[in-house]
Amino acid sequence: MKVLKNYAYNLSYQLLVIVLPIITTPYVTRVFSSNDLGTYGYFNSIVTYFILLATLGVANYGTKEISGHRKDLQKNFWGIYTLQLGATFVSILLYLLLCLALPSMQNPVAYILGLSLVSKGLDISWLFQGLEDFRKITIRNITVKLVGVISIFLFVKSANDLYLYVFLLTIFELLGQLSMWLPAREFIGKAHFDTAYARVHLKPVILLFLPQIAISLYVTLDRTMLGALASKMDVGIYDQALKLVNILLTLVTSLGSVMLPRVSSLLSSGDHKAVNKMHQMSFLIYNLVIFPIIAGMLIVNDDFVQFFLGKDFQDARYAIAIMIFRMFFIGWTNIMGIQILIPHNKNKEFMISTTVPAIISVGLNLIFLPKLGFIGAAIVSVLTEALVWGIQLYFTRTYLKEVPIMGSMMKIVLASGLMYGLLLLVKSIVHISPTLNVVLYAVLGGIIYGTLILLFKVVNVKEFKQIIGKQSK
Repeated sequence: MKVLKNYAYNLSYQLLVIVLPIITTPYVTRVFSSNDLGTYGYFNSIVTYFILLATLGVANYGTKEISGHRKDLQKNFWGIYTLQLGATFVSILLYLLLCLALPSMQNPVAYILGLSLVSKGLDISWLFQGLEDFRKITIRNITVKLVGVISIFLFVKSANDLYLYVFLLTIFELLGQLSMWLPAREFIGKAHFDTAYARVHLKPVILLFLPQIAISLYVTLDRTMLGALASKMDVGIYDQALKLVNILLTLVTSLGSVMLPRVSSLLSSGDHKAVNKMHQMSFLIYNLVIFPIIAGMLIVNDDFVQFFLGKDFQDARYAIAIMIFRMFFIGWTNIMGIQILIPHNKNKEFMISTTVPAIISVGLNLIFLPKLGFIGAAIVSVLTEALVWGIQLYFTRTYLKEVPIMGSMMKIVLASGLMYGLLLLVKSIVHISPTLNVVLYAVLGGIIYGTLILLFKVVNVKEFKQIIGKQSK
């Protein structure tokens, strides 16, 4: 069961990505102030733009090309990677010029984060995703992540260690990328930088790069503008709230990277019926996870922030209560954009769906951020994702007609709503401690939700096994 195995591997890594911040964040937020972490978040948002340039649109394009043209694997790999390497060189050069030209960028944090550009230039995870070999990616990523976290606890002891903290984050990311090259040799052969064949890939890569620019505008620009229009403290609070929501999002978005090569492969063989079944399974899994998480976080938000982030970040609960609704929109656009538009070569539509909301988000940020700070940033982030969702829903309407979604979704929404109501009743009666409250609500909510899903017969186990079984052949 290749799809299920790949999803299990990818999900295991994503779960680690979830668990590790749960372990480290309470420690880090008590070592550093919101202003310290706001400084890191601000410069990290700036370096993200240069990371975007370094990687172009290679991640999704490379995965699709490797998956659909495995006979020319070496030729395709070196052609695509030559583009990535050239873009990385340009990106590093521009970033260094910016750091030297602007006094505000002459900060050790900014220089240390420059290592992230080198890391992204060495990133070839798209090769293994295209080969649907998630085992190698998972094992190496898990190993590097664990060593990195242990290092933070061993060496980061006070607010004076901010530079060391940033260095540890970036250096272990670099080591993780380097570790992927050894197992890649059996597929890619000797190094062969092919500038001629790189030009063949340039246009389609650029078409996917433009939407990535747009996505970066509304995913990263909010922190950059928040630092410029409000304060570093606002950035620190908003950044921690965003990280918490993104931790939860990994539960659903991890499926997209597994499904893209599988859907591309099925489309190249003309099996549209199997593709529709895959989309049906994706929507079912996403909805099963998204709606109870939204309902649950609205219940545990205050208690969770209190024990997880500490007193310096209490205001993050207001941002989380707003931003948690991003989960629904991002979950669906992960299917409509990554699993439908890109595999069907609807690059223009994908670009429109991200570019228009990005432009609008800039205007909204200019209006909301000066007056509302991190609350304004949270509101704009949800509105922007909702706009992306609406546009992609329009562009994928023809494909979605072939995929039954609403029946199971209504049952899931009802189950999540009932769970929320019952937990709200329990919350009004039972008061223990923030930590125990979260544990109680999570366990009780899981039991209630699981029972209702079984009673409503949301999941057809027999059909689910048939869908998975067909993809393993």
